[in-house]
Amino acid sequence: MQIIKTKVKYTKLPHYIENANNLTYATDSAACFDICAAIKDPITIAPGEHVGIPTGIKVAAQSPLWFRINSRSGLAIKHGIITIAGIIDTDYRGEWVVGLLNTNAESSGKSYTIHSGDKIAQVELPFPYHAEFEEVSAEEFAKLDTERGEKGFGSSGR
Repeated sequence: MQIIKTKVKYTKLPHYIENANNLTYATDSAACFDICAAIKDPITIAPGEHVGIPTGIKVAAQSPLWFRINSRSGLAIKHGIITIAGIIDTDYRGEWVVGLLNTNAESSGKSYTIHSGDKIAQVELPFPYHAEFEEVSAEEFAKLDTERGEKGFGSSGR
C-alpha cells in the first residue's frame, strides 16, 4: 500500500523550542513523527505522577483526519514514561499538550526529568497518511478555526 502525503498546517507559539527533530519522521517508512517539549525549565516526573507537557504548537489537520499521540518506546522501556490521553480531534485548534505518566512504583525512587526540546512522544495520522507540515502565521492559523476551537481536555463534559 502506498503512503498518502497530506498537508498539515501548524503555527508556533511564543514558547516554542526550535528542534530539528520536531514534527519530523525519522525515516520515510516511519509510522509516526516526533514531537518535542516546549518548556522553560526542566520538569521532573516522580514515580506514579502524571504531567501535561506543552509543545508550543497548534496544528490543523484536514477533516476527517485526526492524530494519535503515542509513547516513545525508548522512554517507555528504559524509563517507564508513557503517554496518556492520546487522540487529537480534527477540529481541535489549541496547543498540543502531551500527557506523560511515570509508571515506576513510588518505592522505586525512579523520577524522570524532561528538558526543553526533548522528544516526548510520537504522533501518527491514520494509516496510510503521512503529514507534510506547512508552517503558517498565527493570523493565517486563526482563519482555520472551527466551532470547537481551543476547547479541549474535558471541555465537552463528564
